[in-house]
Amino acid sequence: MPVKFNINQAMKLWKENGGETKFEDSLRDVLKFMQNDKNVSNIDEASYLLATAKAESDYSLQRWEADYLCGKQGVPYKDIPCQRAIDYYRSSDGKKNYFDLGVDKNGMAYFGRGLIQLTGKANYQKYGDLIGVDLVADGDKALEPKNSYKIASEYLKARTWKHIANGDLTMARKSVNGGTKGVDRTNKEFYRWVKVFENPKVNFKGTKLRRRARRIILISSIGIALAGIVVLTTLFNKK
Repeated sequence: MPVKFNINQAMKLWKENGGETKFEDSLRDVLKFMQNDKNVSNIDEASYLLATAKAESDYSLQRWEADYLCGKQGVPYKDIPCQRAIDYYRSSDGKKNYFDLGVDKNGMAYFGRGLIQLTGKANYQKYGDLIGVDLVADGDKALEPKNSYKIASEYLKARTWKHIANGDLTMARKSVNGGTKGVDRTNKEFYRWVKVFENPKVNFKGTKLRRRARRIILISSIGIALAGIVVLTTLFNKK
């Protein structure tokens, strides 16, 4: 079952804990989508989805790669991006020419789009199939808010949750970014959301005990057991 929590309280506490975004309305939509998402089942997964969204798009469901070259960020273009952005996609300066890697029916490359900036024809094919939308024929469908969220959810389920379950935030970041760029700020945002969701005021309800919590419980149990052994040993030696 999907997670449930008080969105207004979560937003309030997130801001009080230093959370910031230029796209507050979009973040609220993400939190709403999350509560109908069977792929997100606990605090760690919810927190990491949000942390990744912050790192990749500042929580905007409609961000697209190099939108800053065309004016206001997070504003969908009409028909095609502005020429400055297209020139960037064609550039091979420090990256591949996206147009050499295939184009959709509109003749546009598969550049980064949406909440986690989905990039590349193979990813558009894979995650389009998973959400039941033909992203290969029309890449702009990745910018529709509902699709944008679903892509992020399916991507993280396929590639990232296993690392979150193991408590490996470095590998979690690599599974999204391919490297460790932005890992520190992503982790910071992750722990910010963990703190928010653990607050009783948010009334977070998940379906599974988090792996990280199980490890803490196990370590605590071992510590208690060891302390008991020490006490018993001391008492025995005094006799």
